[in-house]
Amino acid sequence: DSTIVTPIILRTDPQGFFFYWTDQNKETELLDLSLVKDARCGRHAKAPKDPKLRELLDVGNIGRLEQRMITVVYGPDLVNISHLNLVAFQEEVAKEWTNEVFSLATNLLAQNMSRDAFLEKAYTKLKLQVTPEGRIPLKNIYRLFSADRKRVETALEACSLPSSRVEKANKAAKSEQSCGKAPPKHFHLHFIKQNKMFESACYCFFVRCFGIGTI
Repeated sequence: DSTIVTPIILRTDPQGFFFYWTDQNKETELLDLSLVKDARCGRHAKAPKDPKLRELLDVGNIGRLEQRMITVVYGPDLVNISHLNLVAFQEEVAKEWTNEVFSLATNLLAQNMSRDAFLEKAYTKLKLQVTPEGRIPLKNIYRLFSADRKRVETALEACSLPSSRVEKANKAAKSEQSCGKAPPKHFHLHFIKQNKMFESACYCFFVRCFGIGTI
């Protein structure tokens, strides 16, 4: 029912965990492929009926619009579903994407991955949603593991990565220094600058938080 057309370049990560694209606000949006229930193209896709919307979508006039439409059906179950409607520049591209997406969505091995694969999936999600400077926002980590914030904070601190507690201690130390007082010893913390995370450090975080693998 949307009347907004947004030009995007749709991508998927090498492991096939997510769709992702960048919107006009330079923010990356994700769609977990494990939530996809169906992928349709051609006459089975949802083509818009509004003439103005069709005119906006019919860029290049390369083939019929209906044949270039892709509809991705996704949701937590078969009742609560949503639709993502896409338009490719060529009919062949629409067919190829539809077939590959449906293949990934119906892959039983992808639905029953190992524990290490799920950790890699979580790490992939963090790497896809980075800032323009290429850094992982701290809020994304807490959002990913929202069920146990204290455990995440403890794991971040153990790996010398930024956390809310470390940042508060750092601000307090700076405040003490600005008043001309020497900061207490417990403020001498070793940590990496906020949002600046390296792959090895982030891997250590997962190990510390969940006890997976070795350091």
